[in-house]
Amino acid sequence: MPDVHSAIVSPSPAPPAAADLELIAALRQDLTEADFTHHGVAQLLGDEAVAALDREQLVPGQLRVLDVLDCLQPPRANLPEVPAEGVQATQQQWKCAVLTALWLVALPVTTQQVDAALPRTRVEGLETLKLAHSGSTEVSVASSHRNSLGESEVPDHRYSSDPGETRIEPRADLRPYQVEGSSGIRDMWVTSDLSAHQVDGALPHDHVLGVGQASLTLAGITHRREVLTALDIGTGCGIQLLHLLDHAEQVVGTDLSERALEFARFNLLLNAPALCLNPEHLEERVELLQGSLLEPVQGRGFDLVVSNPPFVITPRRPEETEAERYVYRDGGREGDALMQELIAGLPEVLNPGGTAQMLGNWERKSGAAWESRPRTWSEAAGLSAWFIQRDVQTPAEYAETWLRDASEERSPQQYRRRYAEYLADFASRGVQQIGFGLIWLQKPPAGSTAHLRFEELLGEVQQPLGPVIGQTVQRALETATTAEAVLGQNLTVPDTVTEERYQRFGAEHPEVIIARQGAGLRRSRPVSSAAAGFLAAADGDFTAAQLITAVCSLTDTEEDVLTQEVLDLYTEGFLGW
Repeated sequence: MPDVHSAIVSPSPAPPAAADLELIAALRQDLTEADFTHHGVAQLLGDEAVAALDREQLVPGQLRVLDVLDCLQPPRANLPEVPAEGVQATQQQWKCAVLTALWLVALPVTTQQVDAALPRTRVEGLETLKLAHSGSTEVSVASSHRNSLGESEVPDHRYSSDPGETRIEPRADLRPYQVEGSSGIRDMWVTSDLSAHQVDGALPHDHVLGVGQASLTLAGITHRREVLTALDIGTGCGIQLLHLLDHAEQVVGTDLSERALEFARFNLLLNAPALCLNPEHLEERVELLQGSLLEPVQGRGFDLVVSNPPFVITPRRPEETEAERYVYRDGGREGDALMQELIAGLPEVLNPGGTAQMLGNWERKSGAAWESRPRTWSEAAGLSAWFIQRDVQTPAEYAETWLRDASEERSPQQYRRRYAEYLADFASRGVQQIGFGLIWLQKPPAGSTAHLRFEELLGEVQQPLGPVIGQTVQRALETATTAEAVLGQNLTVPDTVTEERYQRFGAEHPEVIIARQGAGLRRSRPVSSAAAGFLAAADGDFTAAQLITAVCSLTDTEEDVLTQEVLDLYTEGFLGW
């Protein structure tokens, strides 16, 4: 009888090999010359296929790559050393299509194609780096991608196997990545474990995630201020490190997974020139430390901490072992205790005035406000905090999300068992909803007090939010410490802010007035008629204090009340100068 407590999982391949620096440099040059970059792939596939890839739908990209490989010829050895511009463009597009087939859209490619697309690295080099390996000579496109029912997708007569051709299969994911920093946009590449569509069964428990929505969200919300020291907790394959090195002198990445740190090291080496790193001495600016959460950096202080921690709330079983956990997302604690533990430990590693930005989950029990647990954590740690709840799920929705995340639905028996465990786990603690969101924390500078802010913003936002978050925090500090200076400014309404009014037919005055932001956090908030009058008159000719006095003289509003509303509107970006 099969063990109903076990799931069919794919074995984990070895992480990329980082010892041969010359070979890694050759790969970087080959990728650049093939224009296997964010822009190059976007041009190759087109907007619709790129958007489909973001939804993990491969078919549009597969069809486009098949068209390119069918129409264009591979590079030829007898071309002149300086070919015509049109010939070079064709060669580059063909190379990009081969690499896109191999790493992005799960189409089979041959040894000859890979050798032509990566002339310095070749298949031999990819095998040395443990990024690809030689597969079967019988593989066809129909077997390279299967749907959830096990049925073949995208059969295509143009890609049938030819006798004697060896197929090359990826051992690791490698994809273009783009970082916008102080010196402009830089092209990079990120390696990680293969995605769910490239493996059979559920993901391995030591899976190392690549570029995903969570990592992009964290990168987008981080306020990129210049700092001396920065820490990335749960660095994974090192995506946040690629951003931190643009504005931090010294960076530390920690992770419980040794495999993850090996991927991170390879990614740092692959992108060393863009990161201004000496590949022979990464330790001059970067440390990679193995351990859980803050354990590897006890006794040290940092100006900035970022983290996409393993916050996923997972049902615990008495007999489970660490090897059974999905290390990239499951911290091994009951409920949301990992978030509580992490926030409680931050004061020990944050310098005074230092900040932390994270993603996280929190449970809400029946009858409690959503911010009850985040508030308790922040107050106990003595940290200033700003929590933005971005999503809310029921226990059933939460279970479905994370079972699907690891492809556990591919084993129906396992799926039913795990689904039931999730529901029972949440019920045991009386959890009604689970919130997800963005977290900003600060260790107050000496002599200052902590302040707390909680918002629920479930609508669309406009990334990057880092500048908006930094500006909002600064404005909150101004209104708390130097409100008179703010009121002495000639405030105006940004062009992206609009007004909405709602009233019944025949009514003389609107019943509801809403101010709405068209950029950044895209807040919408009701405003009083007095505040609406202030916003309408805020054209920069008078100070905020003068306008408050004038509006209150024409209405029944007390100046203290309108002043507080104006300061709130300023803090949230509905007013500026």
